[in-house]
Amino acid sequence: MIAVAMGRVHGGSQALLERRAEIAALGDSLDRAMRGEGALALVEGPAGIGKTRLLDACAEQAEKRGMRVLRTCGDEVAMELPFAGVRELLWPARPPAPDGAAALAAPVFDGSDGALEPDHVGAVLHGLYWLVANQAEEVPLALLVDDVHWLDRASARFIAYLARRLVSLPVLLVGAIRDGDDTAAAAAALQSLAELVLRPAPLSEDAASRLIRAKLGPRAGEELCRSCYEATGGNPFYLQALSVALIEDGGRPTAELAGRVPAVGGGAVRGSVLLRLARLGSDCERLAQATAVLAPGSPLRHGAALAGLDRDAARQAADRLRAAGLLEDKRALAFSHPIVREAVAAELAPSDRAGLNLRAAEVLAGEKAASGRVAAHLLGAEPFGQPWVVDALRAAGRDALARGAPEAAATYLRRALAEPPSAELRLDVLRELGRAEKELPLGQQFPALREALSLASDPDTRAAIALELAWALATTGRAAETLGVLEPELERGAGPSRELRQAIEGLLLGTCGTLLEATGRLWGRAAGQRQRALRGELRDPVMLAALALIGSVAGLTATEAAECARRALRDERLKGSLAAYSGAACGLCWAGQVEEATDALDTALAESQRRGSLPAFMNASLFRGHAAFVAGDLDAAEDHGQRACELGIELGVGGWSVMFITSVLLERDRAAEALSLFERLAFEEPWLMSWDGAIVLAQRGRAKVAIGELDGGVADMLDADRRMTAGGCDLSVPVDWVPCAASALAQLGQEREARALADHELAAARRFGERRRIGVALSTCGQLDPGPPGAAWLREAVEQLECSPARLEHARALVNLGAGLRRRGERDAARAPLSEALDIAYACGSVALADRARAELFAAGARPRRDAASGAAALTPAELRTARMAADGLSNRDIAQALFVSMKTVETHLSHAYGKLGIAGREQLPPALTGRRHEPRTATTAARRS
Repeated sequence: MIAVAMGRVHGGSQALLERRAEIAALGDSLDRAMRGEGALALVEGPAGIGKTRLLDACAEQAEKRGMRVLRTCGDEVAMELPFAGVRELLWPARPPAPDGAAALAAPVFDGSDGALEPDHVGAVLHGLYWLVANQAEEVPLALLVDDVHWLDRASARFIAYLARRLVSLPVLLVGAIRDGDDTAAAAAALQSLAELVLRPAPLSEDAASRLIRAKLGPRAGEELCRSCYEATGGNPFYLQALSVALIEDGGRPTAELAGRVPAVGGGAVRGSVLLRLARLGSDCERLAQATAVLAPGSPLRHGAALAGLDRDAARQAADRLRAAGLLEDKRALAFSHPIVREAVAAELAPSDRAGLNLRAAEVLAGEKAASGRVAAHLLGAEPFGQPWVVDALRAAGRDALARGAPEAAATYLRRALAEPPSAELRLDVLRELGRAEKELPLGQQFPALREALSLASDPDTRAAIALELAWALATTGRAAETLGVLEPELERGAGPSRELRQAIEGLLLGTCGTLLEATGRLWGRAAGQRQRALRGELRDPVMLAALALIGSVAGLTATEAAECARRALRDERLKGSLAAYSGAACGLCWAGQVEEATDALDTALAESQRRGSLPAFMNASLFRGHAAFVAGDLDAAEDHGQRACELGIELGVGGWSVMFITSVLLERDRAAEALSLFERLAFEEPWLMSWDGAIVLAQRGRAKVAIGELDGGVADMLDADRRMTAGGCDLSVPVDWVPCAASALAQLGQEREARALADHELAAARRFGERRRIGVALSTCGQLDPGPPGAAWLREAVEQLECSPARLEHARALVNLGAGLRRRGERDAARAPLSEALDIAYACGSVALADRARAELFAAGARPRRDAASGAAALTPAELRTARMAADGLSNRDIAQALFVSMKTVETHLSHAYGKLGIAGREQLPPALTGRRHEPRTATTAARRS
């Protein structure tokens, strides 16, 4: 029977010919997955080569090993529904009430009736990952995805997302992809991630002969077998189909039959399907054609409605199709193999196919089916200006976006525009499409919002659309385009309402104020808002956040910037934009309120974790690391900073994410590592005409000086300062470049330039009014002046900084003071500040400053101790944070979810921590972590030891 030859029976017992190597390779991958070394494997090849049979064999092996097998299969019709493949794959593994990060995947299975939170699309992927990870923690998983090329785009996006994170999970993900131009994109996206790629070859002539004889009998001659082999190229499926066709042709396995093989074999599958349909009668043909446009598993009543058959006629036709092996032997309608469906569908004229799709949509809509199922058929129907079609597609678009599938939402809404909607509705549909396009991958031009903006005539509607488009552009790092969208709206004669105008000004300043060609202009335009803020009259938290961040660099005093930031952060509405929230916290940090900034950034981190938002987590981690550095906690600064770098690379914003980690690495005496961060960045316009470009340029200069490239380093720093100054901005607020540049200039023999730079910085620091910056500037001036004024500046620097939260800079000022005293011959007096500096530098984790303090102590006649090479003090920042979270009672899974890392990473950090601490497990962590170096020794103790 054709059913035997064509069926896709999972786990069938028929032997696989010449697939021993592929099965062994899959077995090895399963064994590694059982050990927690997850991976992606791909099976690629043309239709009929046996990809599904290899997945069946993999499933059998996985079950024998005690793994849980979950399967799905792509389909051209069903997979127009968002996350259809993922729902089929993971539904059996979905707990009744998922908790933790896995709960973020709920919209995929249940939809979302509430308002969408920002970043919900990324959150859904994060939630699905943890749904898989949680299940794998209970039992290793084998996830088998057949016909990956036909997956819906939302499911394909998750498969790629999961594949990047499998290395630490007991999960083997196996995908089968058909060769062909239409699947090249799907294959390319996964091939780079696959540990194993299998390309099963056609059967040899010997194996083909064995297969033919198994079907036609042992008397099938060599000539017949060779003819079959040549006609099919050794394709297993076609060989089986050809053998069935030959049996049906009534021939005996003789040489005479071999002569007829070429005529039968070339189109054996398609021809036999169509011939059998013709023999079965018109009712069977019509029902098969209806089934070709319906999703697999559709009920018979749907096929009957499309075929125009009554119940009895439809039931009899379905039975005949099953008996002929064209449909699976199930009550629901499903072809026995995709090739059968393709053969039937290929005979449908385009107009007939479109008509069947429209009828299917009408039937499903009449039954109140899910919006996505209705829309899947409307995509294949001819546009005809029907209002109900527009309404159905819009409903499907809203549902798809709520589920975290913006690709599907955009597809539905573009089809709604093609229907087309009425002129009155077109603007609404465009805006809905624009909201879906905002969630698509980077590089989108947002054509729907641009068209909507061009069509809108009402000033407030135009302004609202402009804000939507600007937010979309800003979140993809296109500040210059954001500027081009928003500025014209403020310059129109009939402008928007005051509330919308204020929103535009706030977004302009917050997102475009870091463009150096625009900073001064936007800061000037915000003068009115600035005055209202300083009088306590401004209520818009986004504008207040923008004033705090931009103002701290562009003209506000530290006190004014801090007040704007505090008022912004007190407004719960600001959490709706975590980027603005983190920006306000950064402004607070630059204004010297480090503890408040740290609390706010911890809130931003927690909120981004709750939402599962990687971009928000990256942004908050970046500023949280910077705040930790300012406070002198280099372990936390490195931990947060490195995580920001890792996520920045993943999100494609590597330049932004390395702004502050350089400072930490230089303190750790890892200048070469710091320089390596810049190798993948292109220091070109227009990036260099932005704050982050100038900051990174200055940081590269500091790293160059640290390895002895004084000229190049000074050139970078002065270039960065020139760019910032030309834009009306102060580079010294975000980065401490002046002490490094002044020291390098002095070493190059340019003492006058060094002193002028230091004097200018001290004046600017006093105007800004932030204690840490003033102390740093005083210490820099004191280093350059060997006379009494220099000594006075060094002492004043220590006094300023000992009252600030900037412990590291306090230690640096103490070293500078001690070094100055020693150079003046006051060796005994130098020991106390140097010893205290060593304690603080050690407590902060600054290798470079501790080494310098230790060297100065030796020069002053002291004998300071060395750092610990083991114990709690030897933990890396990542190991320390992981160990502390474990000591607080969090499980490995909780830690991984909170930090957006894999459980394997958590296990590695804990294993290393146990070894360094000399303990056996997590229950011993709390006492082992006490006495960590962040509780510095007293200066008295250090002086007594020396």
